[in-house]
Amino acid sequence: MSFSVRDFTFHLLSQTLALSPPPSDGLHHKMGELEVTEHATGTRIKLAEVGNSAGHLPLGDGQLQADTVWKARESVYLLKLPTHKGLEETYVLTGCSPQADQQLQNIVLRCRTCQSGSQGRQEKAPNQDGVSTFARKTEAGSADSYFRYYGMLQHQQNMLQDYVRTGTYYSAIMENRADFEGKVVMDVGCGSGILSLFAAQAGAKKVFAVEASDMADFARQLAASNPGFGDVIEVVKGKVEEINLQCRVDVLISEPMGTLLVNERMLETYLFARNRFLKPGGRMYPQLGRVHVAAFSDEILYQEVASKSSFWAQPNFFGVDITRLHRPATSSYFSQVVVDAIDPALLVSGCVTKVFDFGTMAEEELYSIRMPLLLQAGSNCMVHGIACWFDVLFDGSTSQRWLSTAPGLPTTHWFQLRCIMHEPLQVAAGGVVHGELHLEAHNRQSYDIRVTLTAPPLLPGAAAHTVTAELDLKEPYYRQLNSWWQPATGQQQPVEEGYANGSVTHHVPAESLWNGQAVANNMS
Repeated sequence: MSFSVRDFTFHLLSQTLALSPPPSDGLHHKMGELEVTEHATGTRIKLAEVGNSAGHLPLGDGQLQADTVWKARESVYLLKLPTHKGLEETYVLTGCSPQADQQLQNIVLRCRTCQSGSQGRQEKAPNQDGVSTFARKTEAGSADSYFRYYGMLQHQQNMLQDYVRTGTYYSAIMENRADFEGKVVMDVGCGSGILSLFAAQAGAKKVFAVEASDMADFARQLAASNPGFGDVIEVVKGKVEEINLQCRVDVLISEPMGTLLVNERMLETYLFARNRFLKPGGRMYPQLGRVHVAAFSDEILYQEVASKSSFWAQPNFFGVDITRLHRPATSSYFSQVVVDAIDPALLVSGCVTKVFDFGTMAEEELYSIRMPLLLQAGSNCMVHGIACWFDVLFDGSTSQRWLSTAPGLPTTHWFQLRCIMHEPLQVAAGGVVHGELHLEAHNRQSYDIRVTLTAPPLLPGAAAHTVTAELDLKEPYYRQLNSWWQPATGQQQPVEEGYANGSVTHHVPAESLWNGQAVANNMS
């Protein structure tokens, strides 16, 4: 699709949201002295070129983001604004008079021309209403708790001591020095700055280490105290959605994964950084992630969760009948996802996999995630729910590395996750349980989960058995033991089907405390 504004031609390469019916050349409006052309474009638009008869304008390979204003030339601006329909549209504003030019200046909070190769510096990202993308979709209390948690050294230590995690990142970066030598790198949510230091060790000429919590101050100290790295690493304190660098980077590195890959919604920030800061063809570490789901059978866990509400079954608690609350208490316990290390022997089916390509997917794809499930039982069993884990790929130019959280592999601080159904399903060998895993993002930096499973009838003429569970990924039951494990050597490989073999070990999760729930969960 192309359209003209005076002597300019804009080529839109990607279009992720289409209106119905899409206007062929835009809807032309008059707003006083301002000409506005509205176009049926999506929320992520890449500009391949902006040119006229005199040659190309200095926009480079920029990308329009939500709340970003681009100055094409004098009196011509591109900006993204929400519509009355709640969608986001891209507007081309062309001033027709000096008065219109003044109107444009009033509308634009911050305009800039993106010059390729310019020096980086921190500034507030342009926002049409002064509210960042992060703030719009995040409850303030949740954000405060989140950044307070990750601003504490003890929690950073906990993640650093996950040697599978830290060692895999180190290997992925150092084995692919060609991707980092002489390159400009951004570390998205740098925490202690360990990944930034790895990138500097691999020869990066500049690393922008972006961190919103008070950990940024410690990251700055750590970089300065390592000879040769203080001048390479520039710590930028702020949210990725609220800072700006007047250059693009060659490589993005980040550890944005939460339990079930998507918890904490940090992946959205990673994709935001890709859209705003990564050069076309730039590399992402990691490049893609996968979520795997299998059926499990665990009568011990089922009875453990069911018995948690037995307290409320008392008809005479100091003379008070509290049995009225037994049923809602039971529902409440079953609404918690269980985070622990799973014995692979508990898995009773192969796995279904969903791929997330961080290089191409739109941020909006993370707002609502659906996974159709077809899980064939390997034996006669009771299916108590689904088990989930993830892996991510570091797709370097020299080597590939997988970081996997699969059952049976050396345990990471993410463990595995299980959704328990309030009622188990009886399944015969070879029977296929079908259903869906649906995750819906909410403003507390996590997801509401809905799992629907249907087991085939055991006898001819009998009805299929369907059960549904609604859970909150934000409120897990951390069931793991608080003991430490020794790091494994060698490369992890992802589990494609079935399960890995090996011993199961346990340690403390990284994201267990920032929502204030883990202590109570571990003591329950």
